[in-house]
Amino acid sequence: MSDKQQQENAALYTEVKKYREENEALQKQKTFLQRQCKKAGIAIYNQEQTIAGLKRDIDRLSEENNNLKIMFKGKDE
Repeated sequence: MSDKQQQENAALYTEVKKYREENEALQKQKTFLQRQCKKAGIAIYNQEQTIAGLKRDIDRLSEENNNLKIMFKGKDE
């Protein structure tokens, strides 16, 4: 093998190594982002459940408030 071929092979090897390292970094980043998306999805779901519960509480308290107003209005008459 000539010196020129060896230099080309070395350059190609270096380039392949660089792309492999870049690919590995991107794979790690992808895995990290997938974990973060899953955490965000869980947080969103939990907040939706909390909101639904709070809406039920508001409806219940509003109904109780209306009932109390009706009761006190009836006593005043």
